Amino acid sequence: MSATKILWGQITLVFAIVLVTLWAATQWTAWRLGYQLQLGPPWFELAGVPVYHPPAFFWWWYAYDAYAPSIFVEGACIAASGGLISIAVAIGMSVWRARETKNVATYGSARWATVREARNAGLLGLDGVVLGKLGSDYLK
Repeated sequence: MSATKILWGQITLVFAIVLVTLWAATQWTAWRLGYQLQLGPPWFELAGVPVYHPPAFFWWWYAYDAYAPSIFVEGACIAASGGLISIAVAIGMSVWRARETKNVATYGSARWATVREARNAGLLGLDGVVLGKLGSDYLK
């Protein structure tokens, strides 16, 4: 995989991790608060469970923290875990991307062929124009 593809994969994965953990914090908080009507209307319902917008957790935290601080601390831990996990993933994928730079052929990847490669290419036959010499054999 090229370093550029790894970079875009890294960016996408980090954003996905942050989004999923924020959404998990929102849903966890809504569940712990019993899906009260004061939370506002859900975005949609899935199998009878209200699903809220991912950033709703922050809106609720601002408005209702005084009423249930321990619940919002739990949600904050879930949301913060996404930041920590995404940092670890970003570092890991940066190391992976750095290792891929060994395979870069920006300035070309030409090299001398081996006898086996010349034989497989049919260059060691008896007929043809002489191209050069490889070991004791002529390339034709």
